[in-house]
Amino acid sequence: DNGDAQIEHFMHILSAVILWIEPPNVIAESIRNGGSESEFIDGCHVLLSVASLTSSSLFDNLLKSIRQYGTINLLSALTSEAVKSVLDNQNEEETWGSDALDILLETWNVILGEACADKSPMSADGALAASNLFKIIVESHLKAAADSAFEDSDDAEYFHVSVSKRDEQLALYALIARAAADTTIPFLEQLFSERFARLSQRDVENDPTRTLEELYWLLLITSHVLTDSGEGETLLIPEALQAGFTNVVEVAQHPVVTLSWSIINFSRQCLDPGIRGRYFSPRLMEAVIWFLARWVATYLVPLDVSREIDSVGRHGSQHSRKLLNSFAWDNNQGELVLDFVVLMSMVALTTYQGEIELQTLTCQKLLASVVRRKHTCAYVVQLDSWRDLTRAFASGRSLFSLSGRLQRSLAETLACAASCIKDPEASVQYLRDLMGPVAGCLVENASRSDLKSVAHQPDVIYMVCCLLERLRGAARATQPRTQKVLFEMGHTVMNSLLTLLEVYKNQSEVIYMILKFVVDFIDGQAVFLDGKETSVLMSFCLRLLQIYSSHNIGKVMLSLSSTLRSESQSEKYKDLRALLRLLTNICSKDLVGFLSDSNIEGSPDIAEVIYVGLDIVTPLISLDLLKYPKLSRDYFVLMSHLLEVYPEKVAHLNRDAFGRITGSLEFGLRNQDGDVVERCLTAVNALASYHFKERLGGRGGLGSQVMESEGSNGKLQESISSHFLRLLLQLLLFEDFRMELAGSAADALLPLLFCEQELYQRLVHELLEK
Repeated sequence: DNGDAQIEHFMHILSAVILWIEPPNVIAESIRNGGSESEFIDGCHVLLSVASLTSSSLFDNLLKSIRQYGTINLLSALTSEAVKSVLDNQNEEETWGSDALDILLETWNVILGEACADKSPMSADGALAASNLFKIIVESHLKAAADSAFEDSDDAEYFHVSVSKRDEQLALYALIARAAADTTIPFLEQLFSERFARLSQRDVENDPTRTLEELYWLLLITSHVLTDSGEGETLLIPEALQAGFTNVVEVAQHPVVTLSWSIINFSRQCLDPGIRGRYFSPRLMEAVIWFLARWVATYLVPLDVSREIDSVGRHGSQHSRKLLNSFAWDNNQGELVLDFVVLMSMVALTTYQGEIELQTLTCQKLLASVVRRKHTCAYVVQLDSWRDLTRAFASGRSLFSLSGRLQRSLAETLACAASCIKDPEASVQYLRDLMGPVAGCLVENASRSDLKSVAHQPDVIYMVCCLLERLRGAARATQPRTQKVLFEMGHTVMNSLLTLLEVYKNQSEVIYMILKFVVDFIDGQAVFLDGKETSVLMSFCLRLLQIYSSHNIGKVMLSLSSTLRSESQSEKYKDLRALLRLLTNICSKDLVGFLSDSNIEGSPDIAEVIYVGLDIVTPLISLDLLKYPKLSRDYFVLMSHLLEVYPEKVAHLNRDAFGRITGSLEFGLRNQDGDVVERCLTAVNALASYHFKERLGGRGGLGSQVMESEGSNGKLQESISSHFLRLLLQLLLFEDFRMELAGSAADALLPLLFCEQELYQRLVHELLEK
């Protein structure tokens, strides 16, 4: 009865708002002629609300009692009008059409998500409505893309590959397409083949610009239909595509297969210099590479997955699953695609110089997708094209035109591939061939007899920064199998880095690059190092910190000029973050438990290096700098580590340095970031525990360290433990303290109570008297 009442309630709602939104084309025309759009928008909101509270089948049936069609048909008509409105008014930032389209696409998302969750396909009427809507969407966008072909203004930015708003919209379009995949994917294949064929008819169409714009948009929408974004995840073939096409028997007749090969065959044309120059603009190449990155990550699935599906059965959807999960490897097609991908990447990185977006997609999406899965990586490292790419990187000059960030990304991708080479010796040799010339070039630059006279020339600085970025990328690719050879690489350049630190003492960019390389190098190596390697690394770090300190790097004099002040603060901020991470990574090395193995005579221990680092860092940390969230987190991560592992080192700092640390902890306890507060509570707990244990053993602990605080009679000096006891009780009892941190606060409070029992009792009596 409740269900019937609910249905009747929803029908009353629809009956009340139907006049606001029906017929959609008439209402839309009225709005375009100056009518109010508020009721139309309200009607769209009502549909979204009803869809959120009902199943997809119930939603569709609600309208059938008063109309000849279902609610999904109405939703389809409304969406098509909203799409037309948006594309007709692209020059306007906010229109009724864009607002309505956002709401209606979210309604589709709810309906289709509900149908997917129920494992039940949409009704035949609903699938037909989705199919018709998708065709209208595609045709409207193709017309808009073709019309924008000769626009020079930024109005065509809607079609740019990196616009996140557009990508979200295309992903929702793709859901609609997948709801009727048996008709929409053949439709896309037909459109793409027609446009591809037009390009061959050069005499018929002298200017291919309109066709290329259409191909560009088709690449984008097809990528969304065939693949999911899946950032940070292992991509799977969309379930709607695997479960559909149950009547397809031959792989060559599968619409997903024919569409995929159609686009890949088109993409291959870019390897021909003449065709590339005529058709493949940087923008079109971006779309091609973006499609290929997602396609490779989705469809070049491990062969054991397709075998597993094959073992379940060969009928209906299982056979379709088998086809989709294996077709890319049939007749060695997978290897050919990988070879083409590497060749195309080389073209994008060397031929389209200065195209940052294109090169970023190539390095961080396409090549990364090839290496991410071990089965594709194992194939690609055997290719001649891959060997050509690694040789160009190691010894060539063409790839030095890439930005520093991309140098690092490319180095990391190429170095990661070493872990997929089955033979350990071949893996080591691969890395030596890849990074040996890079390390050698840095050593050669640092050893030049005329280094001081040429070091500050722009081309020399650029080369040094590129080499450092490459080394940093390789360091970030450290794996158990490659750790030894990468440590050798780092060891080779250690003395050169110290030389460069001296020479470039006034070049903040180079100093920062050196520090960041060392941070990433230690981060990758820490868990693998033996005693000898640890000793070598600690000696290097100690010397690095001493040189940094001796040149007073980072301790800039702040000018009265606001511009200079801002720039110097920014440089100090970057250096400090790198130093903090360096010390944290060194500290984490000791937490691994190899300290006892690293006590080689004459070499510094980890504690000594950290003590020197603290002496450098603490004077540079100001409360103003701790207002930067990233710097604040890095700083308090280090403080909590240090006070847990080396409380005695912190306790023996001079009074000013120790006061800065305790002052920063007090500041951190009042921070708005819960993680920062928790780190500070951990640090206070470690500090108080150390003090209590020292006193229990008859030693002074932190007795020599005192803090000034405001008392009723002015300033008073008190012990560290009494100061933090007062502060914690104040925070817990009288201020807005997060209850989720109560456990950490209790852990910090316990050793403070042991240290200051009399003070605690006095404070409790004072509280009760009030």
